[in-house]
Amino acid sequence: MEDLSRIRFVGSLGPDLEARFAELRYADTRPDEFAEWRMKVRRRLRRASTPGVPGSGFPRRAPGAAPHADARSFSSAAVVPFWGRIRNYLELEREARGRAVLSGGVDSVLNALHPSVSWRAPILCVDNEQEGQRADPLGEGLVIAPSLFAPAPMVLDTETGGQGAPVLVYNVTPTTDSAAGLWQQQEEDRTAALSDLLGQTRANVLESLRSPVSISEISRRLDLSHPSVSRHLGILRRSGLVAAERRNNLTLHRLTHLGEAVLGRQD
Repeated sequence: MEDLSRIRFVGSLGPDLEARFAELRYADTRPDEFAEWRMKVRRRLRRASTPGVPGSGFPRRAPGAAPHADARSFSSAAVVPFWGRIRNYLELEREARGRAVLSGGVDSVLNALHPSVSWRAPILCVDNEQEGQRADPLGEGLVIAPSLFAPAPMVLDTETGGQGAPVLVYNVTPTTDSAAGLWQQQEEDRTAALSDLLGQTRANVLESLRSPVSISEISRRLDLSHPSVSRHLGILRRSGLVAAERRNNLTLHRLTHLGEAVLGRQD
């Protein structure tokens, strides 16, 4: 059982790594659930007059490679405007896997992640073109992370994954209906405007309060320090967007009516 205890699930690896994967999705122009997203990204990149965009001379980089000059511009057009919905979508995936662990055990969940992923204790194997796709959780442990844009399952080393252990990334392909919700124009514009108004990190903190939550949970979801979360919450409280309440000796933070109005109704 020690090998299974070293395996943990996270909601996502954050927008920066998703942006690396998104470059590959953008360059793949075959019709799929990402077609509407590509169209909106192209439109945003044209408005920004970004040279060297993916798909037209854009150099493909492996995850973890040093960002090129246009990486930030691409991320701003392709991932940041949609990140609120993407993060929620991946967090729901993590929660579903957590429930599956409780009902069927970790080993059954690992073998159900993807057809190319197989678990034979204590070795996890990934069948794809990447070399060295074997991880032994008895060593450093293993982190399992879903990804919206990853083209296929892959194993990232400890440094690249940034989780203190090797990371198995498995791709979660949205249904047609789910994809339509992820790429909604209204949500895209609202998220971008909210980020411009509050700053990306503070907007993410506000978005995380769709239901009452503690500072520790916000810190875990957004990979922020407790002092940083407290500082952003303090500003949001003084702005009338957030309120705090005590429940069972735990302080939870929630949206006020004004905060709900700023975020808009969640579909």
